[in-house]
Amino acid sequence: MPRFPEQTKKTVSVAATRDADYLSWIGELKKRYRATQIKAAISVNSALIEFYWNLGRDIAEKYPGRRRGLAFFENLSADLQLGIDNPKGLSPRNLKYALAFYELYGKRQQLVADNGEAGEMRALLVSVPWGHHVLLFGKCGKNVGKALFYVVRTIRNGWSRNQLAEQIEARLYEKSGKTIDNFRAVLPSPESKLVRELVKSEYSFDLMETVDEEDEREIEKALVRNIARTLTELGGGFAYIGRQVRVTVGGKDFWPDLVFYHLALRRYLVVELKVGEFQPEHTGQLGFYMTAVDRQVKSEIDGKTIGILLCKSRNDIVAEYSLADLDRPIGISTYRLGLPPLEQLQAQLRKLLTEREKGGVK
Repeated sequence: MPRFPEQTKKTVSVAATRDADYLSWIGELKKRYRATQIKAAISVNSALIEFYWNLGRDIAEKYPGRRRGLAFFENLSADLQLGIDNPKGLSPRNLKYALAFYELYGKRQQLVADNGEAGEMRALLVSVPWGHHVLLFGKCGKNVGKALFYVVRTIRNGWSRNQLAEQIEARLYEKSGKTIDNFRAVLPSPESKLVRELVKSEYSFDLMETVDEEDEREIEKALVRNIARTLTELGGGFAYIGRQVRVTVGGKDFWPDLVFYHLALRRYLVVELKVGEFQPEHTGQLGFYMTAVDRQVKSEIDGKTIGILLCKSRNDIVAEYSLADLDRPIGISTYRLGLPPLEQLQAQLRKLLTEREKGGVK
């Protein structure tokens, strides 16, 4: 597979020196490893999840609402633990979780039962560790669609509980599939659906530093310096290729802002960053870079390159008109920059202080 030239304005990651087969293989190995980890948890937790489901159903049906009384869960917990050697998981709090678990999914389970999909839904639920579920019904409230959205993506991406929490905090559900794009028009189904799920309407980059928000190059550099956080916000499955990677067309050099490769979809992603409002001419520039990548870099087994315009703001009508007759798959999204939550900054500071103490730095 053709490769990007070595002379770039920014050092290219190791991934950039590998062909698509290698990148895909590495991505598959990582998915297998994560799947092995999560399956180990599933084998232990699936029976327990079934128990909690049935327990939550029994509580909802036998002791609805006011019939429970003030100390219902405390009394039930104490009675359940009598005669059991290792009553782990039978605390009053976990019994409340069991009820919340059933109440979140129970009505949906009943609705899909007539369509023969109940077994599929139950299979999804037991495929996610209990700790993930506790997080979900705590964060999703009564929005079962939102909870199932994260259940499916946890299974697909092999997310740990912390990774799931990060995606919820980043509002992945609210942002997914709501961008202005032409994916349905230029990509076949179900490819277009997968790409639409991949691209967000807004990206929130919480950086461990402050940057000049009017300087595109400084923002790009900050995104690369914080590449782990950038990849998390982009979503699972991306490998970073490089920043300001050179492509040569007609004897002239051009420099796309950021280039990534999606391991599962096997296609490149070119990102152009604009600090102002979206303008129609931006799609022409991005489309030019995408054509260069398709002709010079992608292999026969790679899909069409995807483009994302990241703009500070966007007029939706102007954006829709700009994409109407384009044959390149482009999404137009907005972005915001900020610092991580205070607790994350404090944790990072503690980590740095600990490292300095271990290193003997005063």
